[in-house]
Amino acid sequence: MKILRFAQSIGRSYGGFSLAELSVVVAVIGSLSVLSLPVFLTYYQTAQVRGAASDIASYLNQGRQLAIQRNRNVCVSIGATAVQYYVGGCAGTLWLGSITNSTGSVRAPDGITLTTTANPVFSYLGAAAPAATITVSQGNRTLSVIVSASGRVTVGP
Repeated sequence: MKILRFAQSIGRSYGGFSLAELSVVVAVIGSLSVLSLPVFLTYYQTAQVRGAASDIASYLNQGRQLAIQRNRNVCVSIGATAVQYYVGGCAGTLWLGSITNSTGSVRAPDGITLTTTANPVFSYLGAAAPAATITVSQGNRTLSVIVSASGRVTVGP
């Protein structure tokens, strides 16, 4: 008899959350979402510029490796939205390779613009003349890719 009463009392118990409790939880989650959205957008835009700067640094290193491999000067021509390689200097032959499109360009990521102080020319030893600073930007966010005279490519502020 005691077991039957216990089972009946369990069946009659009401569990769960009230509408008021659920409303409070939804309001808290909504408030946190609204407050964190600007921070997330800022992070996302900064990460896009950092990723693009890393891509441009790898394109520059590709030009350096091409110069060492070919045992010739290679000019890395920086356009507003693309990079091109010229073997034999900036007036040399346009290089077409696996990373370039049919026009010899390696496109920057969408929405990214590039400006440079000079087009670096890598020697067969990997040194760069002239040294250059490439500014990678999207809107008001910018990051610099620096090519030193030794040929070292770094991403900096």
